[in-house]
Amino acid sequence: MRTGRVTQTIWNRSVKKQIQKVNRNSTGKTAWEENSSELISDEKDFVWSSTSVSGKAPAQVKYAVIEAAGDLAAKRVRPTAVSVQILFPESSDEQELKDIMRILTEICEETGLAITCVQAESAEYVLRTVIQITAVGVKENSKQQMKKWVSGTEIILCGYMGLEGTLRLVEEAEADLRTRFTPSFIEKTKRCKESLILPEQILKLPEEAKSRQCGDGGVLCGLWELAEAEKIGFEIDFSKLALKQETVEICEFFQLNPYLLTSAGSYLVLTEHGEETLESLKNAGVPAVRIGFVKEQNARTLVNGEETRYLDRPAPDELSRWWKERKESEEQEDRRGDNYVKHCTL
Repeated sequence: MRTGRVTQTIWNRSVKKQIQKVNRNSTGKTAWEENSSELISDEKDFVWSSTSVSGKAPAQVKYAVIEAAGDLAAKRVRPTAVSVQILFPESSDEQELKDIMRILTEICEETGLAITCVQAESAEYVLRTVIQITAVGVKENSKQQMKKWVSGTEIILCGYMGLEGTLRLVEEAEADLRTRFTPSFIEKTKRCKESLILPEQILKLPEEAKSRQCGDGGVLCGLWELAEAEKIGFEIDFSKLALKQETVEICEFFQLNPYLLTSAGSYLVLTEHGEETLESLKNAGVPAVRIGFVKEQNARTLVNGEETRYLDRPAPDELSRWWKERKESEEQEDRRGDNYVKHCTL
């Protein structure tokens, strides 16, 4: 299979057909484009969302919490707690666990989340640390129905594309970036984390609006998932997709596409009352801009000046591609080093 998340086609063929056999209870929607699950009971509707990240920097746990909790907030579910599972390479030490727990505690205090369970272990098959976060909450309005969005419904972008991925690249490859960029640029980029949208902010949306977090695969994957989930077509003004200049420059340095770069902490919003929604977001401290509208047809089009094209099926996330290429490069360096040692021995 390709690097990163499995494709929608594979998921439908190998996952969906199997779980349909056992999901006889009253449960929420289960689909490739859904990042959260719902279990409906007579008393409460529990909703949870899981996400996983991998890397060498302890700060990755922060972005996993923001994504898992943000997926709940996008469904108007207030996240209340998280559980954590950490898999370390065998070469890791206790200090790495302490660093992860420090950052986890900080973000959970900031977002008002309890930490209900933490499991950590090391294994020989783990190449770099993997952190899985599961966030849980209770749906307050269990009678929400899927809405039929009419032509002309506005689509709003909240936050900045590829910002999460940019921050994670700085955490993972600061030494590489310092070969091109000044220390002040690096520090300014790190401060961009303040522009990530937190769950509490997205919960301030008006009741009629519907939101969806952009995560793995960036804004282009987010738009595809939005269309799949809401059964809509749309027209998007590509030039309106907001990017930080830091994202543009770092993606250029690593030759990455920022529109395919993981973007937790940014959201797409559907609304029939654009001005009211923009005002609510402004009051919540959320940068937002209109980027397009729903169309009667199912076509999903991107307009950039005089050029119009159709939205492609989601491609692998650029951060996953970066890790793959980095691993291959490190392996090549190791082989060259081994060959040099053999040559010197001879």
